[in-house]
Amino acid sequence: MLRVFKYIGYLLFLPFWWLQLLIPRNKNIWVFGAWYGHRFSDNSKYLYLYIKENHPEIKAIWLTRDVNIKNLIIREGGVSYLTSSLLAICYSLIAKNVIVSSGKRDINFLFINGSNWIHLWHGNPMKKIGLDDKYSNIHSFFQRKLIPVFFPFVCEYNYDYIVSNSEVFSEKMASAFNVAPHQIIESGCPRNDVFYNKEIDKFNADLKIRFKKCKIIYYLPTFRNHNKAKSLFNLEDFDENILEPFLEKENIVFVSKGHFVDNNLHSKIEKEHKGRIIHLSDEDVSDINFMLKDADMLVTDYSGAYFDFLLTEKPIIFAAFDLEEYKNSSREMYFDYESIVSGPIVYNWVELTNSIAEIIRENKYKEQIKSKNLVFNKYHDANNSKRVFMSLLNIHK
Repeated sequence: MLRVFKYIGYLLFLPFWWLQLLIPRNKNIWVFGAWYGHRFSDNSKYLYLYIKENHPEIKAIWLTRDVNIKNLIIREGGVSYLTSSLLAICYSLIAKNVIVSSGKRDINFLFINGSNWIHLWHGNPMKKIGLDDKYSNIHSFFQRKLIPVFFPFVCEYNYDYIVSNSEVFSEKMASAFNVAPHQIIESGCPRNDVFYNKEIDKFNADLKIRFKKCKIIYYLPTFRNHNKAKSLFNLEDFDENILEPFLEKENIVFVSKGHFVDNNLHSKIEKEHKGRIIHLSDEDVSDINFMLKDADMLVTDYSGAYFDFLLTEKPIIFAAFDLEEYKNSSREMYFDYESIVSGPIVYNWVELTNSIAEIIRENKYKEQIKSKNLVFNKYHDANNSKRVFMSLLNIHK
């Protein structure tokens, strides 16, 4: 019933939505947001910071639903407003560019008609997204036919521009978001600029001190569309009493961080465990890529973090213990999984620990990693944000 009233309200709002087209837009005002207004992160964050630090002629404004994020940005010399505030609405009405990483609810979606809508997305997709995802509810009559016509402000498939990491992703992003090839900005992801930052993340630096120059392995599983979150720590053969001695012998710290969407891994290990297995929550992590760049190895399943981490040309292990189930009931893949990976595929803890030990002694996947890096990452520098900015600067709409 609440949903019915919400859409009745949206219908009543439609006249003002179209009246917004009469309001002049200021080319020097850009509005940003990420993760539905709840995080200062991802591609939007890095493009925002690049513009703030290098282009004072642009008034870059971060919109958020979290007062702590607003205060943090202001303390660091930025401009930020709560999404529903009067100033946020006013700036949204006159901003030339509106930039998001998850969707229009990153900002105030009701007051952006007449601006350029730029979607940076939040990674490079291995699994099908948007209109390509057959499991999504977007394929209902209401979502496909009525939403775009009567509620364009909540439609997620009418953006003006979409950012792509490389040619291999561009066609997929165009299909997923229903845009033409000329609406794709093939610039690389702004958040990947951080992989060329020489500053060491404090959490990782502390681990190196605490465990005497240990090797750090990050485990980043993707989310599932069904049932509960799954991870290696749900597998029947997980045994802390076996894993901890292995990690100690190899001088490894195993850091696990679930996906933001469903970071609720039902592990058999308590979060406060003091050994070499560390579970991070969303509250512990403000920027996963900044942490990931210092890792010595990545373990993942079907996460786009794979493509990001390729930039480091460090080892990657693929924990595909539920591959067929995932493809059949959660997400289809854009690629043939076995042919795109750049390391061993493992299905249990025995295979995982064996692969880790083998790679430590001799990484036989070096050339495979380099070749995949060239395919999935068009650029190998810290200029992705700059390329996006220059592309948007040349928009004449």
